Amino acid sequence: MNLLWNLLADGDAGSPGNAMPAWVFYVILAVLIVLLVVWFFLSGRKNKQRQKEYLEQLEAICPGNKVKTIGGICGIVVEVCDDNTVVIETGTELSGKSFLKLDKECIAQTDAKGPMQTAREEAEARRKAEKDAKDAKVPAPAEEPKPQEQAAPAPAETADEEKNN
Repeated sequence: MNLLWNLLADGDAGSPGNAMPAWVFYVILAVLIVLLVVWFFLSGRKNKQRQKEYLEQLEAICPGNKVKTIGGICGIVVEVCDDNTVVIETGTELSGKSFLKLDKECIAQTDAKGPMQTAREEAEARRKAEKDAKDAKVPAPAEEPKPQEQAAPAPAETADEEKNN
């Protein structure tokens, strides 16, 4: 870091052969700032997309979906209420069932699929089908058929034939 400040101060790194103009430092600094801004923009965009997908999943929750809360409680949705809450069933017949009413925002994971996730899975399946069709069109290298050898009769068969003759 001291080297950079020395370059700014007098354009010299301490020896006569290492002279560098001060504007080079400003160019490097400007490039770093631009890269930082672009990185923040792209990461923020990805987070917004994840948040939108998460909200669509919450809206797609219906009775019968499996959910896991942010506290780690796993259960099955029994009822979706109008006031942005759900009732989930936990436990088993043997240990006893419990019902919890909680806010949809407390759900961390679910097997419900929103429209974005469904569309992405369909596009992925379509790409895979196209790739498989393309791979099927490419003929495999032809192999020469192997000549089949005559199998020698089993010893029991030869003994039976000798008895019959």
